[in-house]
Amino acid sequence: MACSAAMCMDNKEHASSVINHMGLSEKYTCALISWTEKYLDIGNLEKIIWGETVSSENPFRSVQVAAEKDLEFTVLLASKRDRSSTDVYFLEGNLLLLFNITLQSLKESSVSYAL
Repeated sequence: MACSAAMCMDNKEHASSVINHMGLSEKYTCALISWTEKYLDIGNLEKIIWGETVSSENPFRSVQVAAEKDLEFTVLLASKRDRSSTDVYFLEGNLLLLFNITLQSLKESSVSYAL
């Protein structure tokens, strides 16, 4: 399932809006917004993938693993109250879903460029 650049940017904006309205601690909110800016912004994601092409045989997989690890590390900045909220688990799952949709879109567009 691919998304257009505009749809992917809408995903980023939606994720940022949800994060800002969840009432999470300031540090955790900042970490999640930073992750969103890095991995849900299609322009930034293209740059990251392009940088990985030099050092990785499969840059898309490398970026996927890095995004998952980075999201796991954001929880280190979560307060005890943040971590006890089940909404956070759904949020993180949705962030990964949006990331995977965006990444798949970039994969498909890179294949079409190669053709």
